[in-house]
Amino acid sequence: MLFLHKIMGLKFKIATKLLSSQLASISREKKVFNLDTATSAGILWEIDEKESFDLIEKELITAGIKTVGLCYFPRKQSVIPEGINGFTKKQTTWSEIPKTDLAQTFIDQRFDILIDLTGQKHLPIVYLTALSVASFKIGYAGSFQNNFDLNIEFQEKPEASQLAEQILYYLKRINKTTLE
Repeated sequence: MLFLHKIMGLKFKIATKLLSSQLASISREKKVFNLDTATSAGILWEIDEKESFDLIEKELITAGIKTVGLCYFPRKQSVIPEGINGFTKKQTTWSEIPKTDLAQTFIDQRFDILIDLTGQKHLPIVYLTALSVASFKIGYAGSFQNNFDLNIEFQEKPEASQLAEQILYYLKRINKTTLE
């Protein structure tokens, strides 16, 4: 067990080093968006968060925001269900950096808003969030390095549904001159 823990620590250090070196070359225009001002959004989620993803996606589409979701399946043997845009652990490097065109395309898209519903549980999501050129990033960082422009705080790690509700709460209110 100690050996496995050391391997995981090494993997994390390598991934963090790679990410840090790539972050230096990223340039993005930071700007605050809300549901009234955004035209595009990217949503990162995991397969067990489908209900929360659907809630956020529905709200964004209702607000006229073009939405792209990217789902991460944290198991190597996962089969991606039809109709879901996603990748599996098998499609990452040894240090868990995504190695799919799908992930690179997501990183390169200039979303107005990037929403992370995962609570940063897995390195591939941390990587995608950090390197995304989205203008406004929102989510719960947990114990990882915070790459968000708006970090939703909780006393304890939130359920995806709680995080989704809080994200929507703030996206409806941030930078508004009047509240309904």
